[in-house]
Amino acid sequence: MSGISGVDSPSNSSSPRMHIQVALAHAQRDELLRQRWRRLNDARPWHVHSLRVPGQYTTGHYRCWVDSSEIGDIAVSEQYGDAVEGVIGMKRATERRTVVHIMHSGGLSLTEAGRTVQVPPGTMCVRDAQVPREFSYRPGTRARVLLLPSETLTGTGLDQLPTLTVISQKAPEARLLLGQLHLIRRMRGELSPAGVHAAQQSVVQLLTGALMSRGVSADPAFRPSLRTAARNCVEARLLDPHLSPAEVARTLSVSVRTLHRAFAEVDESLMAYVRRRRLERAREELVALGGRYTVSAVAARWHFADVSHFSRAFKRQFGETPSSLVH
Repeated sequence: MSGISGVDSPSNSSSPRMHIQVALAHAQRDELLRQRWRRLNDARPWHVHSLRVPGQYTTGHYRCWVDSSEIGDIAVSEQYGDAVEGVIGMKRATERRTVVHIMHSGGLSLTEAGRTVQVPPGTMCVRDAQVPREFSYRPGTRARVLLLPSETLTGTGLDQLPTLTVISQKAPEARLLLGQLHLIRRMRGELSPAGVHAAQQSVVQLLTGALMSRGVSADPAFRPSLRTAARNCVEARLLDPHLSPAEVARTLSVSVRTLHRAFAEVDESLMAYVRRRRLERAREELVALGGRYTVSAVAARWHFADVSHFSRAFKRQFGETPSSLVH
């Protein structure tokens, strides 16, 4: 029996399914495994530097299957496999890529600079494929993996691409994304080129929405993502009189303490950001409305306690009084 094999799916399958099998007793099992994975990914950017079966597995076979398809520029694969580990990262790639792991069973561990992040079933992980990390799959891991050009996420309202973000699949935005992927998978053979393009755009928009509203974690590695998500939440609720750290934390499913820790790393606290953005929006209105509203009316609209408080804060921020803009 050969140490490695690959089996394509039947010719009437809607996408190619590849099966990999490596004898664990084979003296060159890791090299055989890498060769097979490279053949599987010849048409796509290769982001695995090393690939090996953990040393404790010495009998039987390593097995996995990969069912590959595409949604425009997005490579999609359904994967299932035994335990495997190695190093990932596309540092030499000319085009930046983003990888999304949607975990169904087993689990994925990612380690960078001594910090390990667990990606268990029921979560999805969005990461920059350029960043080198050690990875480890648990036995029986099943996941859907998306590989897309990072530029497709820019210009969608996401002001910072994720380095590594973990999102619960229970989040409404994530559930929408998973539902759309399932629907596209069922209908992909019927879609016209225009339909494929629209399907790709819908996936990108839903992924962006999930990142902007739910892409947070208590892990220090995710604090930049948490700050971005918190600011996006604030922007959507600047007129809300109940806007507070507690409300933002509740919306993002983190503790208030975690939220404050994320902003402790930068010069501007969350509420200082709220105050600055409200002042900026108030100034825009004073300039645009040309005196049609009084200073006190604008101050009240943007939730400043009184006109004198608003005027003092306004002058500290802009070096001029709000009344100077309404005459």
